[in-house]
Formats: sequence, structure tokens, C-alpha cells
Amino acid sequence: MHILTTMKNRSTYIFIINAFLLLFLSISCTDTNQEEKESILDWRNLDLTKEWQTGKTNVEGIDTEKLNEGIASARELVNFYSIAIVYKGRLVVEEYKYGGSNTKYPVWSVTKSFLSALTGIAIDKGILADEYQSLDSFYPDLTDSVKGKISVAHLLTMSSGIPDNTSYMNEAYPLQFIIDKDLLYPSGTYWNYTSAGTHVLSYILTASTKESANSFAKTHLFPKLGIIDYTWQDDAYGISNGGFGLNMRLRDMAKFGQIFLQNGKSAGEEIISPGWVNKSSEMIVPFNEDKTDGYGYLWWMRMVNGEKIYYAAGYGGQYIMVVSTKALVVAITSSSQYSGAYGQDLNRIFYQEIIGSFSAVIE
Repeated sequence: MHILTTMKNRSTYIFIINAFLLLFLSISCTDTNQEEKESILDWRNLDLTKEWQTGKTNVEGIDTEKLNEGIASARELVNFYSIAIVYKGRLVVEEYKYGGSNTKYPVWSVTKSFLSALTGIAIDKGILADEYQSLDSFYPDLTDSVKGKISVAHLLTMSSGIPDNTSYMNEAYPLQFIIDKDLLYPSGTYWNYTSAGTHVLSYILTASTKESANSFAKTHLFPKLGIIDYTWQDDAYGISNGGFGLNMRLRDMAKFGQIFLQNGKSAGEEIISPGWVNKSSEMIVPFNEDKTDGYGYLWWMRMVNGEKIYYAAGYGGQYIMVVSTKALVVAITSSSQYSGAYGQDLNRIFYQEIIGSFSAVIE
């Protein structure tokens, strides 16, 4: 009788344990499935004043293994500093080899794309008539009539003919220093990269808004994106450096890319008009007959496997890349030490491995 009772108790005990294990496994499986299925964000209309929502890389639409390999390859590059990837509105990758989330990186010529956005905002608000206004309409005392016909559009598309000379920031009279140089060609005929030309654009923005680009941004752009921790260099006259000079956090760089992905709006508010977003990301100046590479309004363009990628680029490997077809924004910072091989390797990793890790968004 005692033996039968013991066996019965043991059977009951085993039954309870098995039931508990089944329940535990059921709950664990449910939790795992929930982790792999995230709620859908309205990534076309995020409130960019808020911090990023983070996301996972083991979700639908991401080749996790390929992405991890791409990030690992980037980290092995000597000049690599950091990368942030936003997919469908979530920050899915934030990697720092040097620095951290509060580090303000020098973004160099990425500054130009911010200046382009501010120019568009000034036009949207009617402060600046349009991009076809000429330099002499802001500086009527300009004695050179040929240079006076340089338009805002010429400066936005790098077709002004103004030679590139970054020493203007060391001059007592920066605008005069730039204007005194002979043009490389008549405005509107050819493309040449020129930070000096974009600094002239910064002067025009100040002449029309009566404040520096930095001050204008503090009212009309940066707070709309939650950007408060940055610096922007001024010249001897208090004009924000139009060619370079911004220092920003990686996460804030991604915010700027996201506002373009969102067609210029944040939480329903239009920050930059859709028309200006489209002009900025249009290949106005193709660099080859196939139109696989080109330039817009201070944004670069590239076609990769039939997909358009447009990006802000800065010296040494600073990037903000937007891939609308994949709801993707990528921000990258690098050492400012020049390395041609580094740039080639980083581009290869980005275009072949990282971009290829994400599926196109089905509309």
C-alpha cells in the first residue's frame, strides 16, 4: 500500500513538472515571436523631436547575417569611427569604434547639404524669392557684372565657376577674397566642386534672412529635429561657414537624413517643402551618360541596381545616405585623415553589403 501511494505521488509530481515545462516553453516561444515582430511605425511621419526608437536586426526585411558581416567589415577599416542605420523609422544599428553617442563629429562638407535645406526653407517661407536670384540682387555694389549674375541655383549645383579655395575662413574679408578670384568658366556651363562657392551661398542666405545660417537653423530646422548639441563655425564677419564647419552627433546626422526620407515633414508639420526635397534629390547634373552618378542641390546621387541613393558627403568619409525605396537612412563618421583606399573600401562595404542587407519596402 505504501509503495503504491509513493508511485502515485511520483506520477503526480512528474505530471506537474511536465505541465510546468510545457507552459514555460509555450511562454518562451511566445516571447521570442514577439521580439521578432515589432509594431509598425509610421516612418514617413515620425516626430523627429523625440529620441529614436531602437529596433532589432533579426526582423523581417533584414538579412541579419549579411548586415553583421558588413558592420564587422566596416569596423576593421582603420579610419572608421561610427555608423547609425535607421530602417523603417527605427534605429537598428548604432556602432562606435571611436567616440560615443554624445560625441560631436566634424562632418566637413556634409555641412553643404544642411545649407541647401536652409536655403529651401527660406524660399518656402518667401524670405528668399527663389533659387534664380542672382548675386548682384543682394550685393548691388558688386563691380564685376559677370560674377554678379551667379545665381543661387548655380551655387546649389556647383556650376558657378567659382574656384575651390578653403582658405577663405582665414581671411579678414572672406566674400571679397572669393569674389576677387577669376571664374574657372562662365556660370552655368560646367560643374566643379567648390566650398568657396557654398560660402558665397551662406552670405546670400544671411543677406536675405538678416541672420546667419546657424541662427536661422536654430529657429527653423534644428529644433524641429531635436538637434540641440552641435557647433557651427563662423567666419570673421559672423557668417556661418557654408562649405564645412558643422560638428554633430551621429544620431542627429541620421535625423537630418530621416526628414528627407519623410519628404520634409515631422509629426505632420512641414519643415522642408516636398518640392524642395525633390529638387535636392534630383540628378540635375549627371556625371556620366548612363546617369548612374550625379549631383542635385548640394546632394550627391548614385544609382545602384536600379535604386537611387542620395547622400551628403564630407571629407575623409562622413556620410548621410538616404535610400527611399528601402526606408533606409545611414549616417557614417570617419577619421579626417585622408585615405583614398579607405573611401573605396567603405563604399564597397556600404553598397554591396550593408545596403544589400535590407529589403525594398512594398508600397
